[in-house]
Amino acid sequence: MSRTLTEWLEWQEQLHFSSIDLGLDRVQAVAEQMQLDTLDMPVVSVAGTNGKGSSVAMLDSIYRQAGYSTGCYTSPHLIKYNERICINGAQATDEEICEAFTAIDKARGEISLTYFEFGTLAGAYLFRKHNVDVTIFEVGLGGRLDAVNLWDADISIITTIDIDHVAWLGNDREKIGVEKAGIMREGKTVVCGDTNPTESMGSEAIRIGAKLLQQGKDFSWRKSKDGQTWKYVDTHRNAYRFPLPKLRGDFQLNNAASVITAILDLNPVLPVSNLQIKNGLLDAQVTGRLQKLGENPELLADVAHNPQSAQALASYLKNNPVKGQTVAIFSALVDKDLEGIISPLKEYFDVWHLITLEGPRVQGSQILSDKLQAVGISAPIECHKDTVNVIKTLQKTMNSEDRVVAFGSFLVVSAFIQGLNASE
Repeated sequence: MSRTLTEWLEWQEQLHFSSIDLGLDRVQAVAEQMQLDTLDMPVVSVAGTNGKGSSVAMLDSIYRQAGYSTGCYTSPHLIKYNERICINGAQATDEEICEAFTAIDKARGEISLTYFEFGTLAGAYLFRKHNVDVTIFEVGLGGRLDAVNLWDADISIITTIDIDHVAWLGNDREKIGVEKAGIMREGKTVVCGDTNPTESMGSEAIRIGAKLLQQGKDFSWRKSKDGQTWKYVDTHRNAYRFPLPKLRGDFQLNNAASVITAILDLNPVLPVSNLQIKNGLLDAQVTGRLQKLGENPELLADVAHNPQSAQALASYLKNNPVKGQTVAIFSALVDKDLEGIISPLKEYFDVWHLITLEGPRVQGSQILSDKLQAVGISAPIECHKDTVNVIKTLQKTMNSEDRVVAFGSFLVVSAFIQGLNASE
């Protein structure tokens, strides 16, 4: 009996005993059965705490500007599951994903797979079917034991290393660095965009035999005084001037510099010109990463859900003030470092609107309100049952010089975007 995509996903959520079960044995056995354990095209893997999605978007945009066909696998999705698997910038159709799921289910036999493992194999299945020129995998969690680490990357990028997902990765940057370094491969290049790398990153590169290119040491960038361009300096100390990427925030220049370094290193296999890099950076976009959704008042959505990404958001708000009030729409999962997220942002919000999310690891808005006050929030706090209620409230009270920032969990940003669409 054929299933719809929704039915497939609901079934997958119940199939495995845990939604997260790190390890490569199950997914490798199924991939071998499907002859998917090796891919015939170059593979780029992107790991890190923050900046993965933006880096994948830049890589995809630049390679498509250069005329290559691309396959991108990312997670989580914000609105539709199809966002996770894109071919040449277009989301895979329901029919294609269901075809892939059917093939995976037939091949797995008695092997139990997680929701994420099904999606990862589906991405590889469709990239092979479309015979793309380059596959770009975003690591879901950690690196070493993540399902996408099944494939040997021709080059890998590790964006940043911060404390997040402590239940699975621990609360120590050095240990987390080891997990993320697991995507390195002997004789292959790994680009590290973290300006404060862990010692484990360098020691793991030596142990594995990978070539490590470190931001600030082997390549660098700086913003120009005109505020409209930036300068990238490559591993040979050659300097290139580029316009600012379409993606907002100075932290995106960190991501862009790492992406350019990876592309230049892979140039013998996939040649790309400086003009194509420029055009790709100007065209790259990703939903929910400091994304402007409206003007007058300004509406921003950002999936800042850990201390590092919160600091980046704070930097943007500081450097781009508005005349009116800045209003937060916020929620966070119960296992997040709430004080670490809130601390850099305290002074930038005049009012906090908290919502209650649905699903595992969520917490009620009133409980969250008590926690925010405990970590030093003195600005007014209002609790709501959902985002639609918040939007209706703000539409009655805000003026054109105000700003709304929806941030925290991916679920907040997803609900905000869908709420705006529903209110139009």
